[in-house]
Amino acid sequence: MTQVLSLNLEEFYPKPIETVWQALTDPAAIAEWLMPCDFRPIIGHRFTIRGNATTNWRGWTTCVVLALEPPRRMEWQWESADIDEPTRVCFELRSVKGGTRLTLRHSGMTTRTDIESLSQGWPIKLRQLDDWITSRAPLAAGDDL
Repeated sequence: MTQVLSLNLEEFYPKPIETVWQALTDPAAIAEWLMPCDFRPIIGHRFTIRGNATTNWRGWTTCVVLALEPPRRMEWQWESADIDEPTRVCFELRSVKGGTRLTLRHSGMTTRTDIESLSQGWPIKLRQLDDWITSRAPLAAGDDL
């Protein structure tokens, strides 16, 4: 039985919007903070995120880039093996004093198991994104040296 997924997360990163955007759209960066994938920042591009299979996950998720508004917004279609209709992941960035605010929204209809997994997984992935941004991101215009 499907249920409503409405995950809304906000994070602050003490880096310029261009640095955070790079982390969200560079395949090498995505491989470090999210999972390895064949992502390309092109509307309509179909890509696969790969990881270790678990009892609740087959080990890959197929996605499609639906929207791309550099450096402010990106939306993905997220296809789960457990449901017929894909869900949506939206990343929105805005410059704020001292850095960038990221809002991640993951929404749609999915299974209770998926909702639990995504509700636990995305906060972990956003902490890993923070680690990548603060320790491995190349300096961008506006970064303190």
